[in-house]
Amino acid sequence: MDSNDILIGLKCRDEVALSALFDAYYEKLYLFAEKYIYDSDKAHDIVQDVFLKIWENAERLELTSSIQHYLFVSVRNGCLNYLKSLQIEDRNNRKYVEAYIESQNVDMVDNEELLVRIRQVLDELPEKCREVCLLRFMEGYKYAEIAARLDMNENTVKAQLHRGMERLKQAFAGYEYVLVLCALGRIFMDR
Repeated sequence: MDSNDILIGLKCRDEVALSALFDAYYEKLYLFAEKYIYDSDKAHDIVQDVFLKIWENAERLELTSSIQHYLFVSVRNGCLNYLKSLQIEDRNNRKYVEAYIESQNVDMVDNEELLVRIRQVLDELPEKCREVCLLRFMEGYKYAEIAARLDMNENTVKAQLHRGMERLKQAFAGYEYVLVLCALGRIFMDR
């Protein structure tokens, strides 16, 4: 099927047209997204969401450029939205911790076992991920500063930081997240 046949098929809700589009572009779009955000799982999610939206809105789909251009722009926009969400999540985590500490008059966590476990989890992170987390939380570097210091793309910094935070969340599912972040702050202050 060529692009025009696929577009006509999509508007008629033809699953064969969707399958042809998927087969022709999925791998290319995934590789594009993965290079953009450096997160394989999220890259798959973004590309799948683009195909889902195309299918859900197939009857209303109006293209002013090629279908390939439309797909790549949609994936790029999905990647940008994901990266923005990482920044917002980072800001919200910091605000939440600060508010919690103020409202509870929390002194830094004294639980030595928790501190030892956090250090272990940090040591288990891949080297670049650990470096990014330490620079962000210990030194207070911004994404651009970390990228310059470690000679990496700013999107890579965001993805590495997100991976580190996800790993910490998984490792401390039984603890109140705020206490883990407070302990994490204590570790960084002690270094």
